[in-house]
Amino acid sequence: MNDIAIKSTNFKHIDKLVIILHGYGNSGSDYIKIGKTFLTPNIDNAVFLFPDAPTPCATWTGQQWFPLSLENMSFEEIRNGLDQAAPHLCKYIETKSQEFRCNNVCLVGISQGAIMALEMMYYTKIFKIVVCCGLFAPNSYKKNRSTPDILLIHSVDDNIIPYKKALLAKSDLEKMELKVSLHTCHNIRHSISKEGWQIGAEFLNEYNNIQNL
Repeated sequence: MNDIAIKSTNFKHIDKLVIILHGYGNSGSDYIKIGKTFLTPNIDNAVFLFPDAPTPCATWTGQQWFPLSLENMSFEEIRNGLDQAAPHLCKYIETKSQEFRCNNVCLVGISQGAIMALEMMYYTKIFKIVVCCGLFAPNSYKKNRSTPDILLIHSVDDNIIPYKKALLAKSDLEKMELKVSLHTCHNIRHSISKEGWQIGAEFLNEYNNIQNL
């Protein structure tokens, strides 16, 4: 899985590994500018990774984590895709954690990447997750490998993944006794505002006692 790595503006040692998972039809490099604007100056002592999803997008340019019908996006289609794609992403995360000798792994997922990010708590050790314009497809066949703090960022007028999916995700995740917060955006459709990125960076930079991983 190809990726790009950059470090915090204020970097002395690795406190956390932040992995940004792009959306359907994008690539990791599409988010480098956002990373350098909102993440690297505001999150100290972190390495940021921008991986490409493993397969070319079926309908657009760019890459996909798994095949997806944007007009439908049924639960069954998403779950089937996650079951196939998640082990590969899990291997990537664990390999990078070992490479950088850092167990404090945080995920930032955008759209399809957000769906993948939430799935990872069933597979490996994750400290925090920022879910941008995403949804949660509960896995009834697996138990959690980690209990990350989660921030959902979603616009009420999202035209791809409706806002009600964020409300449902919050409810489902809280039933799993996870700490979840929701930041609501307005009038930006299926995207993240400057304010949303700033709040996401603040969430990742908050000090928490690292889980006993």
